[in-house]
Amino acid sequence: MKSERISNIHKKYPNQWLLIAVDKTDPLTHTAVAGRLLAHSPNRDVIYKKLITVKTKRPTLVDFSRSYRTKNIAVIFVIYA
Repeated sequence: MKSERISNIHKKYPNQWLLIAVDKTDPLTHTAVAGRLLAHSPNRDVIYKKLITVKTKRPTLVDFSRSYRTKNIAVIFVIYA
């Protein structure tokens, strides 16, 4: 899957848990700006199980695409194999 803006991914998959390989961050705020969608699900546990199997050298973002969520908050997992 190609890289796209995180905001566009949120619009495509509303009210879903998202697993995103981060390709670009804002240099001032370190907020994820763009990435590749690895998985999506309404169930958070599905995303966490997928996270364990992901093999990427990029930071990985787990986020919920709720439209009324607080802006500029994200969790990035960095897993080194």
